[in-house]
Amino acid sequence: MPVHNHFYTAQPPGGQPQPFPQGLQLAGPCLPVQVEVPPALAAQLQQTGQAVPAPLAGFALIDTGASLSAVDGTVIQQLGVQPIGMVLVGTAGGPQQQATYPARFTFPGTTLPAIDFSSLLGANLAGQMVAIHQGPLIALLGRDLLQRFVLVYNGPGATFSLSF
Repeated sequence: MPVHNHFYTAQPPGGQPQPFPQGLQLAGPCLPVQVEVPPALAAQLQQTGQAVPAPLAGFALIDTGASLSAVDGTVIQQLGVQPIGMVLVGTAGGPQQQATYPARFTFPGTTLPAIDFSSLLGANLAGQMVAIHQGPLIALLGRDLLQRFVLVYNGPGATFSLSF
């Protein structure tokens, strides 16, 4: 079973890198992600001689509180992907109607496989930054995705692992 391990470390002046639990706490279990148009849409664009939009990069936060994965609405709009439906979701602010979209996630610099979503939520993640990684949070990885993986969150060790 392949495993992706992510370590949060800090290196004191003149010392060796050490586990940095505060880094994991501050950033959360985040992965680099690229959001792409779904393969069917990419094929359709190519057949009609249109350019396939370049993937948009940022970070994805593993969110065990989310039943469904989500992508920032502005990201999916920049890719030109049209909504395919609406769903009622429970949020911290109460129930909300949110659009759903098809998309593909890839995880650069990891061994994780690409994931094709037939339907994921559009969400407002505007302005959410992963400070420790110095990049924007553009996706949430919910339990719909996690059902394919084994997640180990090791707070004291400042690591998280995904097995697939």
